[in-house]
Amino acid sequence: MVWRVVYTGQRPHYENIALDRVMLELRAEGKIPNTVRFLKFKECVLVGYHQSVEQEVRLSYAREAGVDVGRRITGGGAIYFDQTQIGWEIVADRSFFKGLSFEEITQRICNGVARGLRKMGIDAHFRPRNDIEVKGKKISGTGGVFEGNAFLYQGTLLMDFDVVKMLKLLNIPIEKLTDKGIREARERVSWVKREIGFLPKEEEVFKHLLEGIKEELNIKALWGELTEEELRALEERKNYYKSKEWVFGLRKTGGENLYWGIYRCRGGTLRVGVNLDRSRGVLQEVIINGDLFINPQRIIYDLESYLKHTPVDDLRERVFDFFKDKEFESLNLKVEDFANAIEEVVRKALTGVEKKR
Repeated sequence: MVWRVVYTGQRPHYENIALDRVMLELRAEGKIPNTVRFLKFKECVLVGYHQSVEQEVRLSYAREAGVDVGRRITGGGAIYFDQTQIGWEIVADRSFFKGLSFEEITQRICNGVARGLRKMGIDAHFRPRNDIEVKGKKISGTGGVFEGNAFLYQGTLLMDFDVVKMLKLLNIPIEKLTDKGIREARERVSWVKREIGFLPKEEEVFKHLLEGIKEELNIKALWGELTEEELRALEERKNYYKSKEWVFGLRKTGGENLYWGIYRCRGGTLRVGVNLDRSRGVLQEVIINGDLFINPQRIIYDLESYLKHTPVDDLRERVFDFFKDKEFESLNLKVEDFANAIEEVVRKALTGVEKKR
């Protein structure tokens, strides 16, 4: 099978996200071929599918700076896009990867993009869980999602980068905005202009990345266009992906009675909120947001519902009981991580530790 390659131009976030969903669904239905897509964004901040906007974005500054806020269909952390960044995506049938796990598919695709960057003179390599790095500095973050037998895997290539603006937009501790914090942030990421001394033309970047992907995946690919069905579906659905329902309503921060805590593990960062009836030792409600990758995505909602009204003493057993008959895939995220994260916040709530947002 010959793969299709498309460049869908620079678009507002909601059009790009709508196209992600449309292309993923049409690939699952067998209506479009396996596709490599290149894309660009108008300036925006995008949170991951499982994140709460209020927890991740400094909304007051975003409004002041005129930066749009949106939500991806893939998991992971919040990302700032200026108009130089280049997005890359693979939308394909999973059978192409012949039984590889989510983690193995991630490594294979990232190896291809890193190979393309090396063709540009940038010494890039895959770094687990899901980053492409240059000498320890992240130059492309990535993530994916499945839909039936199809999957979408995407990443962002940092071309030039305003570290200070990123720090102001993301809801991180204010001390990170000091000179020291800015220097530290610059040491954690890199970008194409920093590595090779100039900003190459988009076409050159597309060419090299595509060569790396083709070599790593051993595929043939030809440039093409979006189909009429893709364009029609985009027009029909794009407004939903800029709605408050999608951007703000998908993941919530809950009411005043929630105790919040942060749990970090190899699989990501979980923000867990619990509403606890301390007199009876019963977990009334749990909310799980965060920088994580898990498929199917709705398993988080199902876990939250399953744990309502759970006695604290039974919490760990209930978490493992929930997952025992569930098929799911993740990037380094384990069942015990969910149990540990929720238990940690419950302990704080029982001892009256101050609430966190």
